[in-house]
Amino acid sequence: MGGTRRLATIADDASPRSPITRPKAAPAHQQPATLSIRDGPFFSGNSFGSHRDVSGEVVFTTSIVGYPESLTDPSYRGQILVFTQPLIGKNYGVPSREARDEFNLLKHFESEYIQPIGVVVAGVARKYSHWTAIQSLGEWCTQQGVAAITGVDTRAIVTFLCERGSTLGKISFGEAYDADQDEAFQDPGNVNLV
Repeated sequence: MGGTRRLATIADDASPRSPITRPKAAPAHQQPATLSIRDGPFFSGNSFGSHRDVSGEVVFTTSIVGYPESLTDPSYRGQILVFTQPLIGKNYGVPSREARDEFNLLKHFESEYIQPIGVVVAGVARKYSHWTAIQSLGEWCTQQGVAAITGVDTRAIVTFLCERGSTLGKISFGEAYDADQDEAFQDPGNVNLV
């Protein structure tokens, strides 16, 4: 039963026996995306939802929990919603819309569908862990046709919005952001959402 007992060590990342793994390349379905704010900064990241260019009012939420409720809240209709939490999607995933209470109202949602046209998060969890979940946040956004971007500094976005107030912005997809894009920013305030 001899032998020497050794303490665990973490090898250099370059070592083939290293227990540390390098981050994997982004999945093929992801592509670069940019949130640009009218007369303001732009933020580059990666798509995790529907790959479509959208434009609307950029607003933020400081909600700690309940992103399915926030995303289905009709007050965010036509807006680009920025979440201040650093990681979204891990605890819940997205529950089924079939779950209803004794009054036949949705248990986990404020309405049937995602209301914002765009979602912005610092980090998104691709795997969920809640027992009621049936899909990930990215799968839900893709299914509902909602543009979504991750890997951006949401703190800087919120700071800008706090100093300036809500403003128009757009999410666009592609390899590089073109500051000279002539595409108009769409203002949901000019649309009768009722």
